[in-house]
Amino acid sequence: MLIVCDRCNKQFKIPDEKLPNVQKFAIKCPSCGEKIVVNREKEGVVPEEKQDLYLNIEPEMYPPGEVVAFVYLCNDETYSNVGDVLRDKGYIISSAKNIDEAVAKLHINRYDMLFFEDNKEGDRIREIVAAWTGNVRREINVICLGDRSKTFDPNIEFILGVNSYISVQDIDNIQNILEECIKRHKEFLTPWNYVKKNEG
Repeated sequence: MLIVCDRCNKQFKIPDEKLPNVQKFAIKCPSCGEKIVVNREKEGVVPEEKQDLYLNIEPEMYPPGEVVAFVYLCNDETYSNVGDVLRDKGYIISSAKNIDEAVAKLHINRYDMLFFEDNKEGDRIREIVAAWTGNVRREINVICLGDRSKTFDPNIEFILGVNSYISVQDIDNIQNILEECIKRHKEFLTPWNYVKKNEG
């Protein structure tokens, strides 16, 4: 079994015969000491048939202080437009060729923004987001593009567990909408940043 630590992104294999014969169990990361709760049906475990993909994807390295957005969109024109706007805002863009690669990258990297679509592939991404700890999830601006509701609908944002929901009908106004998404997340983080700054 291949396991990925949420804290340090270390990947390690454990022989199946050394694993407890239970659905859910906890182990200690050999790299950072973080407690990893492994649920065989959910997070923390990479299916055997996809382990080669995970082992071939290396952690992405960026200069300190850079902001990175992971953008996974099927429509090339939309991807290009979103990428152009985010690059103008100072983001470095990361992406993936397919959903399996996207999932693998999200398991081993931490991004400042995650932008994806509200579809079946997006459901797999949302499962990963739902498994993040509160501290990790809070720092990442999660944005979803879809057609089931209007832009910034608080109900759909709550249901999907995202910071901002963008309607595909508003894609022509993506620059202004993304500016608002970034502003909303910054405002959301303000009290948390105050607490962090004044701790101890």
